[in-house]
Amino acid sequence: MKSAEHLYSISGSIPRYNFSLLPTPLHKLENLGSALGIDIYCKRDDLTGFALGGNKTRKLDYIIRDAVNMGADSIVTFGSAQSNWCRMASAAARYMGIEPHLFLAGDKPDRPTANLILDSLVDARIYFTGLMDETEIVRACMDKADELKAAGRNPYFVAVGGSNPIGCTGYINAMAEILDYESTAGIEFSKIFLASGSAGTQAGLVAGKIVSGWQGQIIGLSVSRGKTEQEQMVADLAASTLVFHGFNPEESRAEKSVIADDLYLGEGYRIITEGCREAIAMFASLEGIFLDEVYTGKAAAGLIDWARRGLITPGENVLFIHTGGTVQLFE
Repeated sequence: MKSAEHLYSISGSIPRYNFSLLPTPLHKLENLGSALGIDIYCKRDDLTGFALGGNKTRKLDYIIRDAVNMGADSIVTFGSAQSNWCRMASAAARYMGIEPHLFLAGDKPDRPTANLILDSLVDARIYFTGLMDETEIVRACMDKADELKAAGRNPYFVAVGGSNPIGCTGYINAMAEILDYESTAGIEFSKIFLASGSAGTQAGLVAGKIVSGWQGQIIGLSVSRGKTEQEQMVADLAASTLVFHGFNPEESRAEKSVIADDLYLGEGYRIITEGCREAIAMFASLEGIFLDEVYTGKAAAGLIDWARRGLITPGENVLFIHTGGTVQLFE
């Protein structure tokens, strides 16, 4: 297996900013592990620091640097009305003097809450599209980009979640941090659990797994799609990330390294489940860690259920990545 330094050399091969406070903490969850009879650790990517933290900061380190290098004076992106991505992207853009334009799914709420308040605080240009279909929202983004270009501006479009090869590089770097921890602590993780939505976080980890030869499983608990579709999205994005970094297409094939589990999705995106409620309560009361109802709560529900079903055996070391999103508790 190749070392963390090899992955750091890949993630360091393209320019980046340092919005993220890295490495993020990684610690054992003693009380939760005792309750479930397994050894659980948590990678605290909710503590990346910038704009209340979360996994998207790692991606924005690279994406906003690329936007600046391209001479962008505005970014255009999209997400849900309570998008953590939009909150962090607009803050990072403003920090670098770039005007953010956010296209949000659905209708304008009666009053702003949580992430919407923070979007306004950084003076993002917010457009409630009244749409739910992603293709139509992307078309609206492209229309705005064309409008900005016609006005002499230089817009930079970013896909939802920062899920492109540049953004995924941030999670090759995260995989390097995990390998570093394993080496320093003298342990090996058999499984990594995380929420998987727009696919970029899991894809970056999978790319790091392929390059390093790490032998564990990376299990994405799907929060918005069925298993087959989510696995294909992650595999395609992991492969394109590796090709972006100079690996040939054949050695970049990722299908065998991707696991998505949709059993904890429930009735769909942003619809809470009983397992999610229980997971949020357990993490809060046992560990003082707050999860959200959309992403990390459902991912934790999957981790807890895997433990209860005996899919994690005593003696295994498993890692849960807290990807942030706690702001959504204040909707």
